Amino acid sequence: MLKAAGITAEYNPLHNGHVFHIEETRRITGCDAVVVAMSGDYVQRGEPAIMDKWTRAEHALRCGADLVLEIPVLYCLGNAGQYAEAAVRILEATGKVTHISFGSESGDPEALIRIAHNLRDYEPEMGAAIKSVRKKGLSYPAARALAYSEVMAALRGTDPDTDTEILKDIQILNNANDILAVEYIKAMTCAEPVVIRREGAGYGDPYDEQTVYQSSSAIRAQTFDGKDLSKYVPECTAKSLKECHLTGPNRDKWFDVLRYAVLSADEETVEDCPSGGEGLASLMKANAGSAESWSAFIRRIKSKRYTYTRLSRLCMQLVLAISRSRYDIDRPEYIRVLGFNEKGRALLAEMRDGETASLPVIINVNKNAGDLNSKAEKLLKLDIHSADIYNLLTKGETDSGNDHRHMPVMI
Repeated sequence: MLKAAGITAEYNPLHNGHVFHIEETRRITGCDAVVVAMSGDYVQRGEPAIMDKWTRAEHALRCGADLVLEIPVLYCLGNAGQYAEAAVRILEATGKVTHISFGSESGDPEALIRIAHNLRDYEPEMGAAIKSVRKKGLSYPAARALAYSEVMAALRGTDPDTDTEILKDIQILNNANDILAVEYIKAMTCAEPVVIRREGAGYGDPYDEQTVYQSSSAIRAQTFDGKDLSKYVPECTAKSLKECHLTGPNRDKWFDVLRYAVLSADEETVEDCPSGGEGLASLMKANAGSAESWSAFIRRIKSKRYTYTRLSRLCMQLVLAISRSRYDIDRPEYIRVLGFNEKGRALLAEMRDGETASLPVIINVNKNAGDLNSKAEKLLKLDIHSADIYNLLTKGETDSGNDHRHMPVMI
């Protein structure tokens, strides 16, 4: 029986730092296979991925992964907790994943586990403190960090400004990858966490030619500026960055659709989006007609209370017609396969024939969709619809990447 290690990723695009992470995961865990739960055509920043999910799944398989699974778009466009919980549920539901590996700025598993346990064990106290702190106009991440320091200091009987452990925890709660790491650990029920310290550029760092490992955002920016990035990405990524339809140069199309969605929706529809509320609808409607780009539009409505990523997710939710009332589904209801190699094929056989998988496994949507419950069917239809929108705006057509026609990538 094969044992696997899981990774959650976006690979937007896949670069040398990601290859290092896959290799380290295999080395540290001694696993038979690596399973990646990957964002589909949309990523957690609230943006369309630079390349479609099938291309990025192929890159993962060519660079060390054995099986690639899709995280449904509903959770890719959710907050960090929703995204992490969905990814962990999918990986654990395979019945094969014994470890889940993730990158971290701190590289401190003891601190990350401590923070995750504190947030989970004292959830009522944290929730009340966050609600109180948010009245000061802080964003949710900032409010949670402050609430954490207040609650833990009160429980420990210390001063939050001098307690070195609390100060260390707050620093970790301000790091993008560490925030996700904490959420992964909180969501785990049977897998063991594997913390790999992030090397090179941090999340969102700009391009630095002296850095061995560039951030994905730096690679995207430099790609659109026409730079040769073959030094920082594997050969398959470099080739696709030159030859594939990329999302980035065509952002005007996405912004036109966004403006139409904002201007044609009533305020109740905007507020019903998962990232909506707090009067954002009126701000969006007041600025949609005059902003000159997607990013400029978000800058107009951004404040200390609203993070850029929350607003970008809200915009994409509106474009894809994702609402709280229609998609009140708190966790994934199936395992969707994007690609596999021979070892991944064997793993799938054990998941399905050996019945280790605790969720339905979808390889062919035309054959497997009939086995789904109503919630799963609704999630799958949203993924198919969202992929069609992605392909229409990125490639100008919907046929080549249509989920009804595209079979999993096989390497």
